[in-house]
Amino acid sequence: MKYREKLENLISKLIATPSTSGNEREIAEIIKDKLNEIGFDKVEIDKYGSVIAVAKGKSNLNILFEGHLDHVPPGNINAWKYPPYNAKIVNDEVYGRGAVDMKGPIASLITAMEEALKREFEVNIQLAFVVHEETVEGEAIKRIIEEGILDKPEVAILIEPTNLNVAIGHRGRSLIRVKLMGKTAHASMPDLGVNAIEAASKFIIRLREKLNLNLPMHPVLGKATITPIKIKCQPEGLPQIPDEAEVIFDRRMIIGEDESSVIKPLMELVNELISSKEALNGFVEIVEEEVKCWTGASMKVKDFFPAWLMSIEKLEDMGIRELIKAMGGRYMVWDFSTDGVYIANSNIKTFGFGPGDWKMAHQPNEKISLKDMDRAVEGYKKILEVLDRKLMI
Repeated sequence: MKYREKLENLISKLIATPSTSGNEREIAEIIKDKLNEIGFDKVEIDKYGSVIAVAKGKSNLNILFEGHLDHVPPGNINAWKYPPYNAKIVNDEVYGRGAVDMKGPIASLITAMEEALKREFEVNIQLAFVVHEETVEGEAIKRIIEEGILDKPEVAILIEPTNLNVAIGHRGRSLIRVKLMGKTAHASMPDLGVNAIEAASKFIIRLREKLNLNLPMHPVLGKATITPIKIKCQPEGLPQIPDEAEVIFDRRMIIGEDESSVIKPLMELVNELISSKEALNGFVEIVEEEVKCWTGASMKVKDFFPAWLMSIEKLEDMGIRELIKAMGGRYMVWDFSTDGVYIANSNIKTFGFGPGDWKMAHQPNEKISLKDMDRAVEGYKKILEVLDRKLMI
């Protein structure tokens, strides 16, 4: 492997630097210093804590390589073979939290840039490593582009893991709050109240029995889904029937679905419970939240992130078939959501390419192959070569 030593050193340093969402300061500084070292013309950290870099070309065309600094927590440490922040290397594989999502891809991209910047390009090369992708995908890169920190690119490459294939889209994601209201009573006399927990339970069951069967299907992105991920009530832990229950649902969406089409069928189920007196009132809404950044800034976000699917014809007009041929890959779609929810829906030609098996993401014993990372270095260099040539025609 041509780049093994560089890749081992860099990924080991990155994995040994925990960077959960909102706590990316140290890794941002490490990456900023490395990008300065390899010769980018502009390197900075924006007010939200994302790292931005630009290598100026001879034209006004921009190519953006985009990834994220944050990772999910390791979970139960006892489920790991090796400590999650030790970057244990066993034969060809590097173990550790964030190995595949996405410190391995970051190490490959930076190594590729170190090689690539030895020559001049027609296009401007932009890099963005953003904060809070794991919590509110698309929001940090949205601010980078809409606040003019980077010029809008003609093409964006998401460096999420693809097993060295080319990703062309994925379903969207929304978080939905369903709140049901009942009536309190002494727990020894439940018939005198309306139990909001029971109403929420019936809602979940009816949703599974009625709505799940009728969710739309897309021929490429697959089926829309909905599943409960959080439930709470009040009052709680007392000999008292709760009069409020709240359920948060994860809803995966296909092309063409909007907030109204997502909320309407859920509100119909709420109204059924109210009509049958199993709940006294209720509502459905898209979750809105405010996330805190390590810089002290915050981002207010509505958790509705639309699906996207890039035209293969548009990609092949830019020569991406050459990349697929060189890597021995194929076109694919991701199961999960990425920053493409903003980028691809902003009239930017977008695709994904990165080393590693995305199914390892967020799991204990997360790992990535050094051989795949080494090949990804060549892949990123190939992308630059092809786009630099094709975009100037």
